[in-house]
Amino acid sequence: MIHRLLSYVSLPLLALALASCADRAADRRDRAIVIEHVTVLDGRGGAALEDGRVVVRDGRIVDVRASASGHPPHGAMVVDGKGKFLLPGFIDMHAHLLFPRCNPEGGPPRFDRALSERALSAQLDFGITTVRSPATPTIEGLRLRDALNAGRVRGPRAMASAELINDPNLSDEQLRQIVRDALPYKPDFFKVYSRLRPEQVASVVDEAHRHHIPVIGHLQRTTWAQGVSLGVDHLAHSVDWSAESLPLGRRPAYLAATRTRPGFRSRIDWLEAFDPDGADQKALISELARRRNSVDVTLIAYDAKFSPPDEGRYRRNSSLRDFPELREDWNRCDDATSNWTAEDFRRWKAARPKLLAWIKRMSDGGVALVAGTDLTNEWIAPGEGLHQEFELLAEAGLAPDRILRMTGADAALALGRADIGMIEAGRRADLVLLSGDPRRTISNTRSIVWVMQGGRIVAKGASR
Repeated sequence: MIHRLLSYVSLPLLALALASCADRAADRRDRAIVIEHVTVLDGRGGAALEDGRVVVRDGRIVDVRASASGHPPHGAMVVDGKGKFLLPGFIDMHAHLLFPRCNPEGGPPRFDRALSERALSAQLDFGITTVRSPATPTIEGLRLRDALNAGRVRGPRAMASAELINDPNLSDEQLRQIVRDALPYKPDFFKVYSRLRPEQVASVVDEAHRHHIPVIGHLQRTTWAQGVSLGVDHLAHSVDWSAESLPLGRRPAYLAATRTRPGFRSRIDWLEAFDPDGADQKALISELARRRNSVDVTLIAYDAKFSPPDEGRYRRNSSLRDFPELREDWNRCDDATSNWTAEDFRRWKAARPKLLAWIKRMSDGGVALVAGTDLTNEWIAPGEGLHQEFELLAEAGLAPDRILRMTGADAALALGRADIGMIEAGRRADLVLLSGDPRRTISNTRSIVWVMQGGRIVAKGASR
């Protein structure tokens, strides 16, 4: 018998009914789920299939076509998606799996597994079905990745890097040995960090590539241009904050500022001196586009960190109400602007549009931008943070279709995955059903009716 959910059913009842359908279908793995009369936004950012039918069986998408073409498979569970919008599950390309806890006395960080699992569960509720963790404690973090991917922990499926590499005193052989020592834990990536010199980055890249493992770069001492030439595969964050990336005549003043204005305040000086229209930056954009290096821009990592204490968008975000320990930790240990003056906040606000303009130039220049949050950093709410990142990308001038591609097809391509990121036959049935059209306003990515992961409804409109 075919069960239909009529379009006039209320949103909560629709979510519950769809979950029931999915659960019953899971008991009969040969039984298809058909989402009918739905607008399909397939993750490529192009034209939508306005009255579409998506057929799911055994955790996979098996067919995508117009609803008017033929009949649904015999015996399928049919749900009416009229007036709704079906998207691939969102991919956060910069979400660290494990939360470090505040340690006022210093020393190595203590990672909180229970808190991390709660944050991962929240991400799934917000439609995030896949994450990339670009720096993870090698043993503990990669074990958590494996538990997520095996379904033992509720949350997005994950790809993860081994521990980041950032010691400028390490020799070529020591760097290569770090890579080799991590191999038994099967890292998906290695990550080179801000203090490494170009020759050290080259050592890690060469050894990682010998084992067919890509490298993520959070670069500074090595510029983006140098990192790309050395074979770094993926770049993290919006810019490299390197003095060498500034116009030659502006470098002395910036370097002087770093001596008198340590910490994050010197970011303001750097951005004031940065020229996104300079010849070197135009050449960098061209090279990034040519090589197809992905860049996860993490605008929220700056916006949340550098917002004034009275800015409610981040510090009073209601999505943090379930994470009081994060609020406490960030106030005690990780308040990056605790020593900022009113003038510092004013200067950041004045310089911030230049950062947004740089993102738009990279997008217009064909750079493979992807969406990420830098989750675990202060004032980024698990799950909600990615939707705020979408809004910041829209503020930078990126169209909704472009943003959806960044968290869909382009993210999957950067991950080297042909099973996620798009709604097409053969891909995993990781899907998000929305009640609002994200093409009209990107904020509608929050209008979640339900989230499907591997063909099962795993969340029902939790993000309101």
